[in-house]
Amino acid sequence: MSRFTPRPIKEPGGILLIGVGLSDAALGEAIKTLYGESSSLTVLVSRGQAARVSLPADEVWVYAALGLRGAMALVRRMSWRHFEAVHQPSREALGALRFFVWPRPFWILGVKTPSGTNS
Repeated sequence: MSRFTPRPIKEPGGILLIGVGLSDAALGEAIKTLYGESSSLTVLVSRGQAARVSLPADEVWVYAALGLRGAMALVRRMSWRHFEAVHQPSREALGALRFFVWPRPFWILGVKTPSGTNS
């Protein structure tokens, strides 16, 4: 069994995958699809996902409903990080988040398939 070693975080740059709202299997597939094409991969997951899934990503951010201050802190962190792109496979969780991040990175909604297209 190979051990995963996180790569150094590329800042600005890298890809953010918003995994909140995805099933564990879909989250694993999304990470597998995006990891190879990014200089660094950051994954935003819920507390439950972080507790039950091993995440082979360079950086893991855990989302917890912390009210207005927590939401503002998350938006500020995403804005300051200047990601190259944000992949958000599920529109159901955190659907309006893309409207609050500025400067707005390239934002991809929907699941990215191995062929490179979005469904």
